[in-house]
Amino acid sequence: MFQLAYFQMVGAGKARNQDALFDGTAVRQVRLHKTRLSEADDAVQLAVADGVSSSPAAHLASRFWLDAFVREGDAEGRFLRRLHGSFCDTLADEYFGSSSTFASAIVEADGLCRICNVGDSRVYHISAEGRWRQVSHDHTVLADLIEQGEARADTEYADMYYALAHCLIADDEETHFKIFTDSLILQRGEAVLVCSDGLHDALSHERLETLWNASPSLPDKLEALRRAVKRVPYHDDCSVAVCLWQR
Repeated sequence: MFQLAYFQMVGAGKARNQDALFDGTAVRQVRLHKTRLSEADDAVQLAVADGVSSSPAAHLASRFWLDAFVREGDAEGRFLRRLHGSFCDTLADEYFGSSSTFASAIVEADGLCRICNVGDSRVYHISAEGRWRQVSHDHTVLADLIEQGEARADTEYADMYYALAHCLIADDEETHFKIFTDSLILQRGEAVLVCSDGLHDALSHERLETLWNASPSLPDKLEALRRAVKRVPYHDDCSVAVCLWQR
């Protein structure tokens, strides 16, 4: 039995949530949903898309990709390339350059978990002991430099290096975005968590683990994360969905 939970919260001072979230049952794009819980016996699909706030219609871009994922998404993200032309046809005339990130996790009944991401929305594997491990790949300028051996992962850099290097853009010339994929096997007591950058930008890795491990139940864990993000000044939109394989 899989236990599923999610929350979604608009950024501080913002009128509209530019994230979209699929919690396994429906696409959500709301100002506030405190943690909600459900269960599943079969395969689980989770996804988030984070509309790039500097683009013209970020909320429409994220919603397009989550609706597309529900209709015809796949674990390897092939649909992202297949439907990019449709994305451009839908938004580019009126909202040229509208952009979004994307991350998904598909968990089979046997625990096989396949992940996919574009941009800096993340997927984490959480061990039964509460250790968090990022299993997605941030498509940022800094990550590209580290991959090329021109920067170090253990060094702090100026904010501009954390800008997106790849995302989904409503421009028919922007077809060379990178798609990261991977897979892992969930064991009982372990979880996979999908989130927009509103979570990991607001809370350090150590803080994420501390809050997760301080709470006994899955709803309590997510509510602790949500409340901690809310207390951060000028926090961004935050969308989180998690699948826990119960012991």
